[in-house]
Amino acid sequence: MQNTKMDNFASYANGFQAVPRLGLERITYLMQLLGNPQEKLRCIHVAGTNGKGSTCAFLESMLLAAGYKVGKYISPNLVRVNERITYCREEISDKDLDALLAKIEAIIPEAEKALGDKISQFEIWTAAMFCYFAEKNPDYVVLETGLGGEFDATNVISRNVMSVLTQIDIDHVEYLGDTIEKIATTKSKIIKKDCESGVTVVAKQENGAIPVIQREADACGTRLIVPEDAVSEGTEEIYEIISYGGMKHLRLGLGGLYQIENACTAIECARALGLSEDAIRQGLLEAKNPARFEMIDTNPNVIYDGGHNPNGVRSLKASLDRYYPERERTVVFACMADKDFMPSLELLNDGHSRFVFTTVQNNPRAMGAEALRNAAAEKGIVGEWAPTLKEAITLAKEKGNLVITCGSLYLYADLF
Repeated sequence: MQNTKMDNFASYANGFQAVPRLGLERITYLMQLLGNPQEKLRCIHVAGTNGKGSTCAFLESMLLAAGYKVGKYISPNLVRVNERITYCREEISDKDLDALLAKIEAIIPEAEKALGDKISQFEIWTAAMFCYFAEKNPDYVVLETGLGGEFDATNVISRNVMSVLTQIDIDHVEYLGDTIEKIATTKSKIIKKDCESGVTVVAKQENGAIPVIQREADACGTRLIVPEDAVSEGTEEIYEIISYGGMKHLRLGLGGLYQIENACTAIECARALGLSEDAIRQGLLEAKNPARFEMIDTNPNVIYDGGHNPNGVRSLKASLDRYYPERERTVVFACMADKDFMPSLELLNDGHSRFVFTTVQNNPRAMGAEALRNAAAEKGIVGEWAPTLKEAITLAKEKGNLVITCGSLYLYADLF
């Protein structure tokens, strides 16, 4: 990127996300050149394998309902990069983003010369976010990690208000380790000794993650909170109604059975921050997080879900079994070529599903639809393929079944 023109830099910064390059040396140096704006912010730092985005959405919504000004940083974006950086639910404007990219581009040559290394896309976005929120001065920043925790660029912060860990599962083993314990170790490194609330909230886990997180919380002197089980009061279409912590008839604004767990994690964060029941109730109802068990069409119903690993797909299947028991369905599936997708496909191949495979467009990491179909067939999973998502959904709808689109969050942009 050295000595490039702004349009080339902006194209790189706004392009499809490459797999982040872990390490804090580059982002630390870059933030120093920018005056360390991250140190002015009160961050609620959220890591995990599944449920980060929804937990962040619930928490943001509850904080807004309580009257706070809230910044939120998420990844990946679904349609455009501006979605990653929001202030009180408003995406950063093109003008503001362009100005921040220009500011960062100006110091990239110095940083890269000193480091002998290129600044990554995610580091550029993260630096832009910290600068933007330092100008906006929100009461809280809900800060989602990109990949992992310990060496994720967001972990350049030296202190936080609270650390939050959602469901931890096997994913990105080449970067984070090949066991739950190893992955939990790196993700738990977002826990800080300098923690304003003195609290770490972790979603209930069905594996060996809790002892690892407990050790890190103890080492940092923070109190670990694990949510209790919620009581289900039924559903309203695909939305759950629950009781939790003495609060009854809490209706969730995000669809899917798995949102109960994310909501309870966010509720415990809100309670630790002293939010009222009214703010919690309103925030749960008004939360928005596209592409997570989202109804995108009807007659027949078409649901888009971001499930892309075995844990996510198991959660998707549990929701399907709850809202559409024994219903025949057609699964539209696409994925990245560097993903171990077969375990997810095998979970979806449950006797109720037919398959249409497709390709995420304009993404160099995407697996081709025909190659995906052929790889699935080798494992006995038979399906058709279509080159684009819209063609795949049209083909799936012709079968008259419920249509489920999943396999990659990147696929969502192809709806538009």
